[in-house]
Amino acid sequence: MLSATREPAARPVSRWRLLVVALLLTVGALLPSAAPATPVARSIPPPTTGPDPPRVPALWMPVQGAVVRGFDARDGPYGPGHRGIDIAAPEGTTARAPAAGKVAFAGPVAGTTWVSLLVAPGVRVTLGPLLDPTAARRVRLGDPLGRVGPGHRVGGVTLHLSARVDGVYVDPLAYLVDRPRPRLAPLSSPGGLPGR
Repeated sequence: MLSATREPAARPVSRWRLLVVALLLTVGALLPSAAPATPVARSIPPPTTGPDPPRVPALWMPVQGAVVRGFDARDGPYGPGHRGIDIAAPEGTTARAPAAGKVAFAGPVAGTTWVSLLVAPGVRVTLGPLLDPTAARRVRLGDPLGRVGPGHRVGGVTLHLSARVDGVYVDPLAYLVDRPRPRLAPLSSPGGLPGR
């Protein structure tokens, strides 16, 4: 007959032993690992960069006139703001292409007509409101886009000019190369205040 060997009964593990093991594992995970005895040669990959952002080409004033309202960055995607500049111009004045480009859109928006030009990859300029918008597919710098129409008034009839880079509105004034520059005028009295 085979003798029955009796295995020792498993002793119950106490809770405190489990807690000590868990604590040691946690502390071990938090401690920094020891540095290797010999340095390991690592190759550091070059920083990844995306393509260069599109450059806004030089823009020319589409009409002769004073800028009567400037760019005002918007608050969020639908917040208030002014997403371009307004240039004073009499109704019927010919509005010209501020840069060469492809006509991306020419048509009505909310009852007035606008023209958008793709002037560089990812760069779009929009003008309006216009009467008799161009039917051309491509335009050169200075080509007629239409005539200044009614509907956009800031102290008189104005032409609105906006610029977007990758869908984000930017201040077109920074890219206008032929706009009138401010100049200082002589003062009639010292200090600049009359009667002093």
